[in-house]
Amino acid sequence: MELQPVGSSYKRMKEDHGTFSDAPVISTTESSVDHANFTVEDAVETIGFGKFQLKLFVLCGIFTASDAMEMLLLAVLGPVLRCEWLLEEVQVAFITTAVFIGMFVGAPGWGKCGDTYGRWPMLLLVGLWISFFGFLSSFSPVYGWILVLRALVGFGIGGASQAFTILAEYLPRKHRAKTLIIYHIFWATGSCFEIILAMAVVPTKGWRWLAALSAIPLGVSCFFFYFIPESARYLMAAGDREKAMKILREAAKLNNAELPSGELQKSPVLARGKFADIFSAEYRRTTFQIWPIWFGIAFSYYGIILASSEILEFHKSCTGSGTEVIQTEQGCHCNPLGHADYITMIWSSLGEFLGLPINLFLMDLIGRQKTLAVSLVGTGIFFLLIQLCVSRGVLTFFLFGARALSSAVFNTVYIYTTEVYPTTVRALGLGSSSAMARLGAMTTPFISQVLLNASLVSALWVYGAIAFLCAIDALLLPIETRGRAMAQST
Repeated sequence: MELQPVGSSYKRMKEDHGTFSDAPVISTTESSVDHANFTVEDAVETIGFGKFQLKLFVLCGIFTASDAMEMLLLAVLGPVLRCEWLLEEVQVAFITTAVFIGMFVGAPGWGKCGDTYGRWPMLLLVGLWISFFGFLSSFSPVYGWILVLRALVGFGIGGASQAFTILAEYLPRKHRAKTLIIYHIFWATGSCFEIILAMAVVPTKGWRWLAALSAIPLGVSCFFFYFIPESARYLMAAGDREKAMKILREAAKLNNAELPSGELQKSPVLARGKFADIFSAEYRRTTFQIWPIWFGIAFSYYGIILASSEILEFHKSCTGSGTEVIQTEQGCHCNPLGHADYITMIWSSLGEFLGLPINLFLMDLIGRQKTLAVSLVGTGIFFLLIQLCVSRGVLTFFLFGARALSSAVFNTVYIYTTEVYPTTVRALGLGSSSAMARLGAMTTPFISQVLLNASLVSALWVYGAIAFLCAIDALLLPIETRGRAMAQST
């Protein structure tokens, strides 16, 4: 299917000030009834929450869980390759940084293409891209190849937020926040499953089998895309009223509901994906303030994931327990992950599920901004507590808490960003914010895997300080999106 920029084929639709008016003429002998126009937002609110949204929730969730597996592979790949290929700390850090460089480059591009060509085709392309290069990376013969192939995987992951965007644009205002919070359960499930898979595969089959098996679910999830519709909001922004109406009728039928009476409002063909729009007077301050929060939470979230194995090594030296760290002739610190280490990582990954009730309770109670601030402060506190020399059980609790609250922030900021930007630049706003997150994720390996090896206390204070600064930033955001309708255009 050839993709063309939407807009060029719709010039013929500019009629009468951009409004749609093709109703038949009613004779004077008939009852004259004025049919009010309605928007996609009105239709989504009238259709309500039902089987249509549940179908999207599950199908997009399968994609997100598979995406999480590719991301959490990094938590295991670095320590394993350090031992197998005798890598130094900086080389291990660059494996993770390569992925996030790819994500940084890819995120804005995928976002712009999503606003120009549609969410659905980009989501399909992203899934196939990640699965192909993820599987190919399992055949990497040397260090250079793993860097290149994981960077290509990261480029694809940069567009994975399209699934989140499609789901969000079909959710009624009343159910949007709670549904998107619960949606995070798929990411948490994928994260936990990846560590369990690593514990089962790496000791017997090695990291290559783990990399190959981790790529398969994303490829399989692409077969379900047939059942995922294009965003009706996007279609109306593109001027494709008929296709939008067809999808909305199917959604109403599936939900045993009816569309509002009248005609779907045909908006003028709007320019989509304009980068300047996220810096318009209405959104400029929001953009400049939301970007540092995305940077900081990605820095903290991926920091706790990557630092877990290093922290466990520190814990062994602190308490005098566990296996001895191997010092190679090349000066590399090889610390093979044992069964107990995998169990601790699984427990900390389970912290992601705790982020769900935290957000469910707080977001509609105190709003998005204050929820962000509370979770960020808690994240900073748990990072500082990790430096204490405590029992393994208490350390696991600290890791659990840091993971729970940092994932809660990630979930909240995704929802806030999706709600605050209008349809015409929503994917671009989310994509550019995601790019800022990748900058944070690119930087964090040099703290969690390099600085932490030199000074645990210094590294943890860096994480704590950034979390506290982001909390202040969140409180000062100019727009609160609780109960706010999703705008169609700037």
